[in-house]
Amino acid sequence: APRRWGSARWAGRLTALALAAGAALRLFHFTDNRALWRDELYLAAGLVRMGFAELAAGPLPYEQKAPLGFLWAERLAVALLGKGEMALRLFPLLCGLAALAAFVPVARHFLRPWAAALAVALLALASPAVYHAVEAKQYSTELLASVLALLLYVRLQGRTGLGARLAWGLSGAGLLWFSYSAVFVLAGVGAAVGLRALRR
Repeated sequence: APRRWGSARWAGRLTALALAAGAALRLFHFTDNRALWRDELYLAAGLVRMGFAELAAGPLPYEQKAPLGFLWAERLAVALLGKGEMALRLFPLLCGLAALAAFVPVARHFLRPWAAALAVALLALASPAVYHAVEAKQYSTELLASVLALLLYVRLQGRTGLGARLAWGLSGAGLLWFSYSAVFVLAGVGAAVGLRALRR
C-alpha cells in the first residue's frame, strides 16, 4: 500500500510539473508577441471593424468562420484592451490554460496515475497545442470545449436527477456557442450515457 501511494504521489508531482511547464511555454509565447499571421489578420479585420450585433448577423470578411461566443469574447477583448496582438490572443491563451487544468480530472478518471500524468504532459508540451493556445483563432477554444464536454461526463455520469439533466442541457448548449466541434464530443458523451443506462 505505501508503495502504491508513493507511485501515485510521484505521478501527481509529474502532473504538477507538466502543468507548470505547459503554462510557462504558453505564457512565454504570448509575451513574445509575434506578429499576426495571415489567417489571424483575416479574422482580426472583422473583429476590429464589426460590432457585436454585426458579428451575430453578418458574414465575416475574407470568408472567415468562428463560433459566435468566441467572436464576442474576442470583440470584448478588443473593446477593453485595444487592437493589438496580445489583446486578440488573450482569450485563446486563457482557454488554452483552462484546457490544461480541466484535462487533469478527465485523464485521472480514465487512466491510471502514471498514464494520466503522461497524458497531461503530452497535452502540456505538444507544440501544436502550445502554438494554437496563443493564436488569435478559435482552436484553443475548441480544445477547451471538447475537454469540458468530457469533464461534464466525468462529473455527471450516473446522475439522473433533474439538476443533473439541467446541468447536462445548459452546459452542452453553452459549449456550442464557443465550439463547432463540441457537438461531436457531446454526441459521443450522450451515446455513452445512453448505453450506460441501457445496461442497468
